[in-house]
Amino acid sequence: MNTLKGLIVKDLQTIKSYKSTVIYMVIIFVVCAFFNKEVTSFLPIFMPLCFEMLGISSFSYDNLAKTDKYILTFPLTKKEIVKARYIYILIITLLGTLLGFVLTVITQGIKTSNMFDKEFLCNIVATIIGSLSAILFLQAFQIPIMYKFGAEKGRIIQMIMIVALMIGISLIVTTLMKFFNISLDNFIVMLKDYIIAILGVSVIILYTLSFAISCKIYEEKEI
Repeated sequence: MNTLKGLIVKDLQTIKSYKSTVIYMVIIFVVCAFFNKEVTSFLPIFMPLCFEMLGISSFSYDNLAKTDKYILTFPLTKKEIVKARYIYILIITLLGTLLGFVLTVITQGIKTSNMFDKEFLCNIVATIIGSLSAILFLQAFQIPIMYKFGAEKGRIIQMIMIVALMIGISLIVTTLMKFFNISLDNFIVMLKDYIIAILGVSVIILYTLSFAISCKIYEEKEI
């Protein structure tokens, strides 16, 4: 267990090199948010996305440093190594989400002197749920690709897969709407009623499958 924690801490250490960049970007976005309402709305999306990219960058660091050979000398199974990576990426993404929420609330509070406006907070929470779900969906595909193809090839392949996935989902939804004779307005109303449950269940299923696939890939990979 301590070794597993050590792997997570090791990955957390890699973001130190991005510390200054992240701080500068946060300052720029917060300053811009005071002058532009649209920027304020984008903060809950930008921050988790920024931290998610930091999480995925750990693959590049390990690839450059050839750390896998060293890590495998510890009393850890490959499944535990993959688990540590998933936990780290999830932690870093949630930290970005929390930071995005806090910065948005503080910025809005300073601008309007009404930090805890109910409608505003509901809009932020809805935005965060949507952006976090999209990022977790993305990660479910990103991580196995990184394990299979490595950091460099993985970036190219994941972009192709994301585009293909978006087109595929669009076609499936359109086909189902036509088959069940559901209008776009009715579909949106239905989606609003069950969106949180749908997103929650979908994320759990995708993440579970993603973890299983990553473990399978890493088990068969020669280090």
